[in-house]
Parts: sequence; structure tokens; C-alpha cells
Amino acid sequence: MKTQLRLNSVVPHGVGSGPESGAIDLIYFFLLHKFRQEHYSYIGINQIGKELREFVMKESSKKIHCNIRYPVFEDFETKSIEEKNRIRLDVIHTALLRIADYDEKLDKNKLEAIKNEILEKNFLFEFECKTYPSKKNKRLLGKVLVNPQIDKFDYYVLIEENGIEKCRLKIYSAVTTLFYFPYFFRYGKWKNDTEFILKGTRREVEIHILIDECSVIYKNLTPYDNPPTFQMFREDISKEQKEKANQDFLHSLPPSNAAIIRQSLRNASN
Repeated sequence: MKTQLRLNSVVPHGVGSGPESGAIDLIYFFLLHKFRQEHYSYIGINQIGKELREFVMKESSKKIHCNIRYPVFEDFETKSIEEKNRIRLDVIHTALLRIADYDEKLDKNKLEAIKNEILEKNFLFEFECKTYPSKKNKRLLGKVLVNPQIDKFDYYVLIEENGIEKCRLKIYSAVTTLFYFPYFFRYGKWKNDTEFILKGTRREVEIHILIDECSVIYKNLTPYDNPPTFQMFREDISKEQKEKANQDFLHSLPPSNAAIIRQSLRNASN
């Protein structure tokens, strides 16, 4: 079991507002696993103001929440990436220590070790999301790696032979969440020793890695110019391209479902 950690804010200029906190959430997702601190399936950390009460509350044996009062920086949005990262780290670490005091499941020494590793690496990590060994050739292994950044997650495919890097390619630059991961990267298939294929539950795109050339080919499985969902989550395309992807996605749905989504979007904008 891996722990899903979410940093949120209910104050103006909060540290958990918007997609930028996704990187630190993901770093803790992997490091809590590395240090064997996965006693909960979900940890919710909420930055609050003076008008609310601090507390730690267990929703269930596997879900826990912490309201923490933390100073608000009115210039938070204009601070450097390094400053934002350090503030978010301090909020999360302080909240986890309070959870450890409350429930005594988390090991404070290991929480300190996690914080120290994050600072030593200056928030620069590359994590292994999934591995795909070749069934026919035990020497070959495909890996999907993620590099979390404050504004995007970059994904790579690494092909190893006998533990030695054979090919490494950037395949996707996406928004700061793992929500879409199974949509595109759930299944890995070795066509032969020279071609590795990634695909997911959405069945919109196949990602073909040509190992000898160390190149990538995206096979569009939809009737649209670009696979809609795959485009929607990308962070390296224009606003106009994203809008076109949204339109194609809605068009691909049953009319009744599309109408519900359009109405909810209209309500949200009012």
C-alpha cells in the first residue's frame, strides 16, 4: 500500500492552492513508501487560518487528516520556486510530526530522514513508477519514470539490458497528478527485443519505443486528429490545443454525458 498525501489550503495565498503542490505530494508518495511509513492510505494536510481550529482527526483506520495553522505569506505566489518548495515542505513535515504525536504510528526519526533527503536532493527526484520485464528475454527491462516539477510531471521510458541503460526517452509532459497514469501507461508489451509498447485503459494511444533507434512513435487509436484525453493532460501544448482536446473529448462521449459535463462547467463559471 502506498500513501496518498494531499496538501490543501483554506486561506488566501495558501501553500496548497492550485496544481503547484502536486510535486511535493508526489515526492512524499514515494518517500513514505521508501522509508516504510505507509500506515495510512490517505493523509490530508490542510493549512488553515486563525478562525479555524487545529486538530488531527482519523476518518478511518487508514485515513487521517490534520488541520495546521501556518503563517500566510501575502507574496507567496511571487516567491521563487525554491522558497515555495521549502515552505510546503515545512508545512507537511510539521503536520506529519503532529500526526505522529497523535497516533504514534509514524516514526519521527524516519520523517526527519525523509525531510533531510528532500533537502539534500534540493527537491530533484526521479521515481520509478512501473517496470515491465520482457517475458521472452530476461535481460530486457522497461521502466516508466517520473520527474516531478512544480509546474509539470515529465515522464520517461528507460530500457535496460542486463541492468545497463540501453535507451532513455522523454515520452510525456503532463499536469501535476498521477490520476491519468493508468489511462496511458497501465500495460507494457514487448513486441520483440527491439520494440516496447506502452498503452493504457483509455485505449486512445499506443506509445512505441524503437530501441535500436532510441526513438518514440505515438499511434493514435482514435478518429480524432489527436487522442483527446492524452492531449487534455499534456502540459507542453498551447491553450488552443487544449481547448480542441476538450471539445473532442466531449464529442466522444454519449450526448447525455456530454450535456451533464457542459452544464456543470457553465455552473462553475457563473
